[in-house]
Amino acid sequence: MILIINTNQLDFQPKRQPLQSTIMQFSLKSLGMMSLFVLAVSGSKFANTCENIESFGTTLSADCREYEQGTMTQSRIDLNRCVKNNKGSLKCGKNGNYQGSCINCTLRGNTEMECMCRNVAEGHRFVRTQIDLNKCISNNHGQLGC
Repeated sequence: MILIINTNQLDFQPKRQPLQSTIMQFSLKSLGMMSLFVLAVSGSKFANTCENIESFGTTLSADCREYEQGTMTQSRIDLNRCVKNNKGSLKCGKNGNYQGSCINCTLRGNTEMECMCRNVAEGHRFVRTQIDLNKCISNNHGQLGC
C-alpha cells in the first residue's frame, strides 16, 4: 500500500489565537495546577506537615500546618475513628474502634503504632501488629482527620 500526500493542501502556518483566548487558557491551566497542588498537600502524609506528634491512649496529638495562614494549629484525633483491627492486623478504617480488641499500643517514632491485637481467626489469641498512621491520618487545613 502506498500513501500519497499532496503537500500543497497542508497548512504549515501556525494558527493565531486572540490574546484574550490565550490568557484565558493560561489562567485555567494555572488554576487547575494550583488546585492539584492544594489537593496533593491536603491529602498528603500528616507527618510531613505536623510536628510534636504524641499519643495518649487512643488520642493522637500534633501541631499541624494550616495552609491558608501558614500557622501551626494544635490538633487531636481519636484513633478509634480511623484504625480497625482486622483479624489481628491493624488497618485503616473509618470508625474502626481498634481499642475494643487491641492492648498495649505504643507509638514508635512519629507514625508507627504497634499493638497486641486479638486474632479471631486463630482462637482469639493476641498477636503483635503495627501500622504506619500516615496511611490513615491526614492534615486537613491544620486539623487531623481520617
